[in-house]
Amino acid sequence: MNEQRLEQAADWLDRINDLNDHDREELSLWLKCAENKNAFEKIANVFGDPAVKQALYICTKQNNLATPEIAPNTKRSRNFPVLALAASFSAIAFAVYWLAISQQAFTPTPIAKTAVETNLPQLLEARLGKRVSKLLDDGSYLHLNADSELTAHLLPHSRQIELKKGQVFFDVAKDKTRPFIINSGQASIKVLGTSFDVERNKDEVVVTVYEGRVEVSALDKVILTPSQQAVIKNGHIAVDYSQQLAQLPAWRMGWIDAKKEPLTTVIKQLQRYSPMVIKVDNALNNTLISGRFNLETPQQSLMLIASTYNWNVEKKSNELHLTRP
Repeated sequence: MNEQRLEQAADWLDRINDLNDHDREELSLWLKCAENKNAFEKIANVFGDPAVKQALYICTKQNNLATPEIAPNTKRSRNFPVLALAASFSAIAFAVYWLAISQQAFTPTPIAKTAVETNLPQLLEARLGKRVSKLLDDGSYLHLNADSELTAHLLPHSRQIELKKGQVFFDVAKDKTRPFIINSGQASIKVLGTSFDVERNKDEVVVTVYEGRVEVSALDKVILTPSQQAVIKNGHIAVDYSQQLAQLPAWRMGWIDAKKEPLTTVIKQLQRYSPMVIKVDNALNNTLISGRFNLETPQQSLMLIASTYNWNVEKKSNELHLTRP
């Protein structure tokens, strides 16, 4: 069984107390894959024997619990052995419940079937402030960050994606006969089956690999492996080999985890979720920011940054201005 899938399953169990409606839909979508479901069951079984698991399932079904009440989890860990010891009994019940109903709770519409039948690309988009997850007919999962747009074109001999804007986490199903190719404007990205993140900004493209191998082509060509990140700008590729990655990008869980990130990078993420335009004093752009900020509440996150650095946030019409006092 793929270690990455086990880590993802452990991450789901770790976050099970904090799932919102979108997260629950995404979990149900993730469980559609048989390998993911097996990994989830394997991790769940760490907490007790099958009889306990079955009892939990029967309990939730008999009580007709749509959303079982979960005691808040005040301490969370990403380390698998620690997580196995720390997860609560109620968290297991909730996890098993979602595992049981995953086939009915959320039924994504596979987009590739229409594409194959009509030989036309399909448009996928996530609007401002909302993340979207899509299952392709080939078994690939596309997780779009807010304010993102792409077209997917599944053909007999290739799978073509055009990322028009935004950020997408790809979990690509393996198919040696049909390479998965992403055109991001600045670069072409080619894979057979892997998990990676692509962000297309106005002047650059960032590719981060979580599993497998990714070929990035611009003026030159590089092969990226897990924990490596490439920034493509004006056709040139710069590779960062020092990334320390979690199992999934923080934005997938609705957060920014900044570790000495330029303020401009943090603001770009907040802007995807803010209905108000965020304007920043040019003198602040190169400030390095550290901290954990909630994407779901961009204005409050901006206020937190301002408070930390003794800056001001002013509302002007439909704009938020971040300035020095």
